Amino acid sequence: MIPTFLSCLLAASLLTCAAGAEFRVNARTSLDQADPAIAMDSGGRFVVVWSSYFGTAGRSNDILGRIFDASCTPLSDEFQVNATTPGNQKEPDVAMDAEGNFVVVWQGPGDDEEDIFARRFDRNGQAIADEFRVNTVTGDKQLNPRVAMNARGDSAIVWESENVPEPNKTAICAQLYDSFGAAIGGEFVVNSEPAVCRYPDVAIDPNGDVAVVWLWDRSSKSILARLFYADETPRTERFEVSTTGFSSLTSPSIAMNDTGHFVVTWDGHPHLASQDDIHARMFDANGIAAEEQFRVNTDTPGPQQYPRAAANSAGEFVIVWDSEPDPPESGKDIFAQRYDDAGAPFGHQFRINTYTTDDQRYPSVALGSKDQFVTVWQSREQDGSGWGIFGTMGLLSDPADLTGDGLVNFLDFCLLAQQWRRTQEPLTTDLSGDGKIDERDLAFLCQHWLTP
Repeated sequence: MIPTFLSCLLAASLLTCAAGAEFRVNARTSLDQADPAIAMDSGGRFVVVWSSYFGTAGRSNDILGRIFDASCTPLSDEFQVNATTPGNQKEPDVAMDAEGNFVVVWQGPGDDEEDIFARRFDRNGQAIADEFRVNTVTGDKQLNPRVAMNARGDSAIVWESENVPEPNKTAICAQLYDSFGAAIGGEFVVNSEPAVCRYPDVAIDPNGDVAVVWLWDRSSKSILARLFYADETPRTERFEVSTTGFSSLTSPSIAMNDTGHFVVTWDGHPHLASQDDIHARMFDANGIAAEEQFRVNTDTPGPQQYPRAAANSAGEFVIVWDSEPDPPESGKDIFAQRYDDAGAPFGHQFRINTYTTDDQRYPSVALGSKDQFVTVWQSREQDGSGWGIFGTMGLLSDPADLTGDGLVNFLDFCLLAQQWRRTQEPLTTDLSGDGKIDERDLAFLCQHWLTP
């Protein structure tokens, strides 16, 4: 058995796990592709949108998109989201319903300065309607939009609005929509008192109720949240998500399951941004914290920043972020940590990207109902010209984790060895599904042992 084990181990080291293979999202590789966002339907199909730099007269950045199947194979060419091309279109976000219809939001030149725009598409990437302006208050800048959509197609869009409700303040504003794309009520302010509020994110439950999180930018920075009913009536006053102060600016991320329970993640450190960690906290559907905030990353050297979260209907979730080594001898990498519905981690953090030259940054993640998640990010020089968009698929839990501890290691090998060459039931370590335990199962385990 030992020679067989060694030969399978060597063979597995030469294999690339399909769930860990990187794929390029953008077809056009000239100039920079940046700021990706991803959304997934109930069957595992997903769409990626990003900001693409053209740099021609009267045209700077456009928002592009591309649709993929559950195996990360393109189902469409890349397509242009925005119809209005003059100026700089940037900061895209996307959300998708259970059938694969989706809505894209971004910021671009408006009547005064910057406005928030959106456009709805069917599952094949065909525009359902023209782009439209989301915000009704058009003075000054409207920035950093985020969008969420539930399974039936109800959606919520949030953004920053400068000098609202008074000069030198920045409000978090929102607009809700039904499944036909019709506005529910009007634009409303999320934060209940004047302040400088930034970087919102939003989640929506099956009933259309929403949760909004944002950064309250003050001397002791805080992550705040507030819940609203589907008719935009407040369910709660604002409440504090973070329990420990931090010194840097951060863009929080929220993910929600079908019962309305949600998790919020952010980066921060009490004193130095160069020592940022990734933090998270879980809440029930009424905004009651399940526990204190906890640190996501298990490795601490260097800044850990820009976390993004995704949850499935069962409440399992994954958090991804970019990580810079200390000292910064090489570029940033993308890491992930997986959790069950109680917030217990599946194993340890692991690196997502396999291409490690230059920087990998600004990840976005989507988690499907079939135990798979897809992460996308921008990668420096990997596509041969500036920044490109790349992605990979991972599994929330690994079938080779025979002990159920979130890791594939020697303990799993020991369990497989106990059933080696057995033919009677139960064959709990039959990883290849052929009704016996043999070299194929060993090769499967070794391959998963050596890859995330």
